[in-house]
Amino acid sequence: MKNWIRRALGAAMALTLTAGLLSGCGSAEDPVQEVMGYPGSTVMFTVNGSDVTAEEYLFWLAQYTDQASAYLTSMGNVEGDQSIWDMDFYNGTTAGESVKQTAQQYAILYNVVTAHGEEGGYTYTDEDKADFQESLSAQVEQMGGDEVFETWLKSMCLTREGFENMSSVTYINQHMADGMYREGTDLAPTPEDLRTYADENDYLAAKHILLLTVDQTTQEALPQEEIDQKRATAEDLLAQLQAITDPAELETKFDELMNQYSEDTGLEANPDGYVFTSGQMVEPFEEGTRALDYGQISGIVESDYGFHIILRLDPAEVELIRSDWALNQLSQQSTQWVEEAEIVTTETYDNLNVGDFYEKLTTYRDALNGTEESDSTSDTQDTSGSDTQTQEETSDTQADANTQEGDADTGTTEGEADAAGTGEDASGDNADSADNADTGDTATE
Repeated sequence: MKNWIRRALGAAMALTLTAGLLSGCGSAEDPVQEVMGYPGSTVMFTVNGSDVTAEEYLFWLAQYTDQASAYLTSMGNVEGDQSIWDMDFYNGTTAGESVKQTAQQYAILYNVVTAHGEEGGYTYTDEDKADFQESLSAQVEQMGGDEVFETWLKSMCLTREGFENMSSVTYINQHMADGMYREGTDLAPTPEDLRTYADENDYLAAKHILLLTVDQTTQEALPQEEIDQKRATAEDLLAQLQAITDPAELETKFDELMNQYSEDTGLEANPDGYVFTSGQMVEPFEEGTRALDYGQISGIVESDYGFHIILRLDPAEVELIRSDWALNQLSQQSTQWVEEAEIVTTETYDNLNVGDFYEKLTTYRDALNGTEESDSTSDTQDTSGSDTQTQEETSDTQADANTQEGDADTGTTEGEADAAGTGEDASGDNADSADNADTGDTATE
C-alpha cells in the first residue's frame, strides 16, 4: 500500500498534515466558502440517503475542470465568445455538463466504498493514520514546505480534515479487498483464477540470482578475469540447483543461494521476487522468464548487467498478484454499487454552473498567489543582516513555490486523484502489480 502513497505524495498531493504542522496557517478557514459563498458542509446530493458535501464534491470538480480546461483550450475549437464549458463535448452533452457528471461519479464512488466498508467492519485504523502521517511529513518538505501545501489544499477547495477523510477511503478500500477475497472465504480466488488474471494482464513473476559484470558506480565492465570468476560462480550455483528435483526444496535452496550470492541492488526491497510486464525489465531477463514454466529455473542468462539465474514463480503463489486481483474484483463490485446507488440532488447542486465555478476558483487561486507574493516581499523588506534573504533570493524562492503550486493546480489529474485515493485506486482500477513492484536498478530498463 505504501507505494501508491509515495506516488501520490510525489505528485505534490499528500495525505494530511500532522497536528504540529501549519499551526499558524488558519486551519479554520473554509475554502469552499471563499470560492462559492456557501460552507463546505453544504449538502450537494445524497447517496442512498448519505450526504455528500460541497467540499467532498468540489474537490473532484476542481480536479476535472483543471484537466478539461487544459484539454479544451488546446483544442482551439471555441467559436466567438463561446465559453469552453458550452462546447459540445459528446453526443449533445456540453463540456461543463460532462465534467460536472464525472466529478459526481467520483464523489459517489467514494461514498459507496466508505459505506460498504463500514457495513463490513473495514475502517480507517490507528495503524493507517500512523502510516499516513509518516509518509506525509517528509513529502510536505519535499514539495516545498507547509505553506505551499496549505495553498494547494485551498486551491482545491479542501481543508486538511476534509483531505484526510477523503484519503482514508483508499485504506478502507484496501482493507475490503484484503478481507472480502481472503483465503477461506467464498469469494477467494482459485489458483486458476490468479493464473488466468496474470496471463490476461501479461504479468510475469520471478526471482533471480544476479552476479554483476559491470561496476555499479562507473557502469563500466569489470576486468575480464573478474567476469570469468563470476561466470564460474554462476555455473557452480546453477549445478547445485539443477541437482534438486523436489520443487519445494528447489525454491528453498534458490532463496538460500540468492540471499547469499545475488548482487541485485533491488533484492532487499524485493525479497519475494519481482512482478513485471512487457518492457519493464531488460530484454534477456524478460525473455528468459517467459521461456520458463512455473517453478522452473533457467540456465545462465547474460544481460548488460551480468549473469542471471532465474526462477519463474507461479502467479497463484504471488501475494502481489493476488492483491491486485482482489482490487480488480472490488473495482467491478464498486462499479455496481455506483450504478445501483440512489442519488438525490439538492438545489445547490442543480444550480451549479461549471463555468461560473471555474471562474471563481481561478480568481481565488490568483488571490492566493498574490497574497503569497506580498507576504514574501514584506518579510524580505522587514529583515536585515547577514542571514537576510535578498530581494532576488526571495523572488527565486517564490517562483519555485508558484511553479509547484501551478503543477498541483493544473498538473497530472491521475497523480492528483491518487493522492486522495483516486477513483481509480478506490475502485481498484489503478492498482496494477507491475506498477507497484519496485523492480530494482539491476534488472529494469
